[in-house]
Amino acid sequence: MLTEQHREEQLSRAYVQAVAAHAGIIFDPATIDYGVDGTLRRVIESNGSRLPDGFTLDIQLKATINWSIKGDYVIYDLKAKTFNDLVDRYNEPRATPLVLVVLCLPENENDWLYVSHEQLILRRCCYWCRVGSERTANTETHRIEIPLRNILDCTTVLTLLNKIAKGERLE
Repeated sequence: MLTEQHREEQLSRAYVQAVAAHAGIIFDPATIDYGVDGTLRRVIESNGSRLPDGFTLDIQLKATINWSIKGDYVIYDLKAKTFNDLVDRYNEPRATPLVLVVLCLPENENDWLYVSHEQLILRRCCYWCRVGSERTANTETHRIEIPLRNILDCTTVLTLLNKIAKGERLE
């Protein structure tokens, strides 16, 4: 049986895959994970065929039961190294944008997923954020605050990809 951490990771991939499929875009999971777990790609129709339009968004996935809500924010303690890797990517203006996506699961593993004849329910949701430009001096973790409004859904992924296509910065 997979470890709890690997089950959480697989659920986060399934969440993004489902959102991307419903939004009509491609989710390419990374085959080797060096800080990017996958890439979202828009698809356009051109001369009677469909193809990626070249505007992409890389994502770093995390899934956890160790999160909380404080005011209008999801609070999550990210490994300091991962935080700094995201900051370094943020500070490279020519790089493909990279966002952190966190699946906030219920504490009880039995509540993560429900399957019936009528429904497939993955409890809770993913939130996204673009980590800022300042590295942390912390050695273990860095606490991040993700606005509750940053739910990763079909509208959001399309909006993010449209901003990238227009050359706008993701914030």
